[in-house]
Parts: sequence; C-alpha cells; structure tokens
Amino acid sequence: MSNPTELGLYSTLPETLKKRSGGTPDVPVDPVTKKFTQGYIERTVDQQISDVRGQVAYRDRVDGRELMLVNAYRENPSLDTRVGFKRDSKGRRIRRKTVTAKERRSLKLFEIPKDKQKYTLFEPLNCMWNQYMAQLLSVGQIKGPETLFRGDAKQRQNMMGRVVKADLHGAMMEVVRSKCPNFVGIRGIVAQETKNTFRMVTADDRLATVPKAKTAFSVVFADGSQCTVFGDQFAFRASERAAKKFKPKPTVDIN
Repeated sequence: MSNPTELGLYSTLPETLKKRSGGTPDVPVDPVTKKFTQGYIERTVDQQISDVRGQVAYRDRVDGRELMLVNAYRENPSLDTRVGFKRDSKGRRIRRKTVTAKERRSLKLFEIPKDKQKYTLFEPLNCMWNQYMAQLLSVGQIKGPETLFRGDAKQRQNMMGRVVKADLHGAMMEVVRSKCPNFVGIRGIVAQETKNTFRMVTADDRLATVPKAKTAFSVVFADGSQCTVFGDQFAFRASERAAKKFKPKPTVDIN
C-alpha cells in the first residue's frame, strides 16, 4: 500500500485553488498538541473577538465527544425508518396512521384474558410494588410506609404527596366507602388503572372494575399500615397523575 505522504494527501492546497474556493487559509496544527482539529477550531471560532473563545469552544463542545459530521437520515433517505414516519411513492415523508380507540377496543389490546385473571399471577407484582413504595417513602432513619404515621405534619404531608403520585399498578386496595354499597368490601391487587376506574384482581380470581367517582379506597402496604385515598381526587390517568401538582383539599363527601 502506498504511503499517504507520497501521494500528497497531506500537502497544502495551491494558492489558485484557495482563491477559487474562497475558503479559510491554511490552518496549521496546534503547536503544543500537534492536533489539527484543536488548532482549526481555535483559529476559526470568533477570531475577531478573542483567541480564548476558540479554546473554550473546543473544550466544551469538541474535546472528548463523538461528533457526527453528516446527517445520515438526510444524506440517505432509505435510512429514514424512524417510528411514526414513512415515505409515499414520490419520496415525501408522511405520518404513519395510529391505532384509533375503536380499533384498540376491537383488537382487545388492553383486555386481560380470562385464563390470566388469577390472583396468584399478580402476587409477584404486589411484592414488587411493596418494594417500590418502601424505597419511595424511605426518609432518613424512617423506612417505608412508617413515614406516613411518624414525624411532623409537614413530613407526613410530603409523604402523602408521593403516594398520590405513585404508580398504583400492583397495589393492594380495598373499597371502604362508596355511593354504591355493592362495591364496599371489594379487595384485590390493582391490575389496570384508567382515568375513571380501578380494575382489581380479587382473591377469588375475579376481575372487578370499580369506578373512582364517589368511592374511597384503602391502600394497604406490606407492613399492614393503610392510608385512604378518595377516587374523586384520583380522576386522572396514571401518567397524568404522576406529573400533576396536587393541593390539599378538605375531605370529599361521597354521599
């Protein structure tokens, strides 16, 4: 293989080509590090302001980073396979059609099969949720749900703020009060949460759908402690509730 130096790959451009291209003049390598990139950036960035600005730009934006010199998706349209986009026959990018709510219901994407509505199948999920809550509520020497009943009022209020934002999939819940008496006493592990309902798998392998409105739920923790939440204040999707800022409210009348 020929030596690149012999082929003239690293030789300077002739003056005629420099004038024709209108590009920057020769930029020598950095005299200290002997690196072309550092020398090029320090001599081309903000030359009219300060030499220090070029050094800062190299250190903050280039040094130790992996830089893409080309946009692969723009250079090669065949690589444009990102989720949510496709191209028509003329090469124009169009948005992919999403699944509608009617199609989701017909496909039963969120339905739990009858043979999977087993309490024993959801017990490991409840164990994971207990570990999740123990880590979420641990503060200092007070571990887990004990923070809901110990400490000052400000600390307890802070912990309750974490509970109302927590993911309740896998939580053990029981209906303690409801405008409809038929729901009172239902106890199970939360399998699904929608904006207006909790779907719980009970100990007798039954999937019970309980509305949040006019209903009070008791959340049971691993150590047996419980806290009461009102469904009217939980009328949000789980993702929306995690980002919502709750304010203290008086007790909700469910009668």
